[in-house]
Amino acid sequence: MFVRVSGLSHAGVNVPRSLRDPANTTCNRDSVTLALVRWLTPHPLATCRDEQLRPLSPPPFDINHALWTFAKTQRQRGYFSDHLFARQLDLFPGHDRTSRRANALKLKYARYDLIQIESIDTYMNCTMHIDGDIESILETVTLPFE
Repeated sequence: MFVRVSGLSHAGVNVPRSLRDPANTTCNRDSVTLALVRWLTPHPLATCRDEQLRPLSPPPFDINHALWTFAKTQRQRGYFSDHLFARQLDLFPGHDRTSRRANALKLKYARYDLIQIESIDTYMNCTMHIDGDIESILETVTLPFE
């Protein structure tokens, strides 16, 4: 997801030169566009690594798939409280308020970060929700065929 933060000059925040958009000289000191990412970590079932240190999936997918899971923080996010997200429960999956609340609470340890868009130099092909595990991600690693 991409996030545009604006009004920085009004708030007295100086946008570092490295974050300014050179194509937009009218407001490049007032706003920043960043990517919101959710970090991954090797899945516990992936005990082997390939030459690029990706966690290889157990057989039969180990030949060209890496197995990841979402990274978690050690502590619950401080801002993840009833007061702040109760009004937005309809944004979470579920058929009723109780299931939506349960799905929302699963994210209280999620590891997110805001990064510069320019730092993204590649992408991965992946499939989520493997065998009912909503935390697992199967990355397809393209093999060079000769």
